Amino acid sequence: MKNYRTISIVILMMSALGACSPKTTNSNPAATVTGTLPTTTNPVTGGTGTGTGTGTGAGSTGCDGVARAGATQCYYKNIPTVMASGGAYGSTWWSSTQFIASSGNSPNQFSTDATFNVRIIPRSPVANALSTFGRTCSPFMMYATKLKVQLMLHKNGVSVGEVATLTSTLDAPSNVWRFTVPVSTTPLVLEVVNVLSDSRCTSNYGSAPSSCKTNPYLDIPINGTTWPTECVGFDIQYSTDTTYDLPGAPAN
Repeated sequence: MKNYRTISIVILMMSALGACSPKTTNSNPAATVTGTLPTTTNPVTGGTGTGTGTGTGAGSTGCDGVARAGATQCYYKNIPTVMASGGAYGSTWWSSTQFIASSGNSPNQFSTDATFNVRIIPRSPVANALSTFGRTCSPFMMYATKLKVQLMLHKNGVSVGEVATLTSTLDAPSNVWRFTVPVSTTPLVLEVVNVLSDSRCTSNYGSAPSSCKTNPYLDIPINGTTWPTECVGFDIQYSTDTTYDLPGAPAN
């Protein structure tokens, strides 16, 4: 009888302990989770912006110019290649006022109060084109391999100003002339006042002048006044205080 009581007591104690112990399960906990996850927002947001450029090839995208504070576009390279035949120093071979009037470009692209830098790139002339003096360019007389071009910058209504002298070979940019900008409330005027080449120093005109040894830049030969004559070509590129600066070493 005593043993029976002992067994009964043990069974009762085990039942009580089983009731108090935590229940467990072998199911996947992840499969039983319910509810909604908290929503979050990405604290990093993208910005927006716009870019503008004016004139042919004047946008800053892909520009090889020198970026600087305040510059909103590439340097100006929208002037068509100038075709020039022989002339005298001081003549107007090309001018920004003529360019503006004939192209529809804004005269404000020649406005600046701090920076006006310029360079040239000699090009092969176009056969049968008209030169800046109205002469027909010969398709056979294209002998120049390098040029010297002189450009003057001055205020509107004033006939004189600083003269830049630039030299280079075909398809190679010259160094960069940095003008001292005159104070003006109107667009400045840029003029080409002289163009020389090395044509006379080649074998195409017979014996080269002795001066070619020290100075290969001489006047461009003219074949009469009505017949096709020799021409040279060159691009004019420039920068102002609102553009990227021209790349290249300084010429002055």
